[in-house]
Amino acid sequence: MRGFGMYRTTANSQHPWSTLGGAAAASWLTERGLSAPPGNLRWHAEIALDVVDDIAPLQFDDRVATRFHLDLYFEEWGFFFCHGGRASWIRVTDVPFVHGRDDFQLLAQTPPLSDIGTLLRGVERDHGIQFRRDRARIRTNLQRAEAPLRAWVEAL
Repeated sequence: MRGFGMYRTTANSQHPWSTLGGAAAASWLTERGLSAPPGNLRWHAEIALDVVDDIAPLQFDDRVATRFHLDLYFEEWGFFFCHGGRASWIRVTDVPFVHGRDDFQLLAQTPPLSDIGTLLRGVERDHGIQFRRDRARIRTNLQRAEAPLRAWVEAL
């Protein structure tokens, strides 16, 4: 059983944009009309998509669930996809890398963050599934972010 928001980054003294993943996440945030919290607060935006006709559950079993997660953090971003008992988990800091496993060989397909919708639609097409964008679970510590994030997810 896994929980939504599967990884958390730890605080460090580096500037968040010292990695390509941190720079991409910061650009993504700005493109949504949002800004990072003041000070050194580590912001996050976690988006979970499921195929069920309800809000994506917090807890799920990756051996039977079909999910797509996009996790954006102060210093990196990544995505997770599980379906049919297989899973791929890719994170992007300096370079994209496999976090645990990549059963679907998505590392080689990792797009720039700005093109994540293309990857999502490709996964849906390749596996004959449709994620419920209108039922996305969104968790974030960014103020006034729910509406712009939801609009972005529904447009993917």
